[in-house]
Amino acid sequence: MNSNKVFSLITRYIAATAGMFLVAVGIAISIIANLGTAPLSCPSYVLNLRFPSISVGMFTFLVNCLFILIQLALLRKDFKLSYLMQIPASLIFGSLIDLSLSLLSWLHPAGLLSSYLLLGLSCLISALGISIEVKADAWMLSAEMTAFSMSHAFGKPFSNMKVVMDCLVLLAAALLSLLFFGSVLGNGTSNVIGLGTLILAIFIGLLMKLTDPLIAAVLRLFKRN
Repeated sequence: MNSNKVFSLITRYIAATAGMFLVAVGIAISIIANLGTAPLSCPSYVLNLRFPSISVGMFTFLVNCLFILIQLALLRKDFKLSYLMQIPASLIFGSLIDLSLSLLSWLHPAGLLSSYLLLGLSCLISALGISIEVKADAWMLSAEMTAFSMSHAFGKPFSNMKVVMDCLVLLAAALLSLLFFGSVLGNGTSNVIGLGTLILAIFIGLLMKLTDPLIAAVLRLFKRN
């Protein structure tokens, strides 16, 4: 591998990690807004509320490891060794979530309007981070890989399986919340599932229609320079 390829690979992973950090910040802000978290973050947050000695980030890592086991069951001999890169990616992502929550611990919404403004900021930051991750094409994130595995195993379009997976994860979080707290929404003080969950599920994807071309334009600018 020549020096240009090594530099390109390192640059891609740095960019992907920066994108993951932005997504982690978005998740942290959504937790602070307390209107409901993004579907894929709900199980980790429910578990953290029930077992607060284990951080949201560590539960994110553990949930992602469960996703990898599901992939193994679905893909079997088609599971590639390179897919194990999801493990360090999940560990980094979980650590970044905990770091973001620590850095933003001073942030407290003053009222409902402040909470919705924070939720909007969470959508925008998350969309930007995901756009950077996709363009970097480096780390493999377990949620998307699991949807891909479902698509491969059942012969269905990835987009359909992504929706199915989001719904299944949200259902699992709701059942855990009901088991732990007697409510599908959370523990009564912290809202895991709510209107914010629906807003995040819809608007992150919509905002990516703006952030995708923005990131592409920035990359073209860097290439010219």
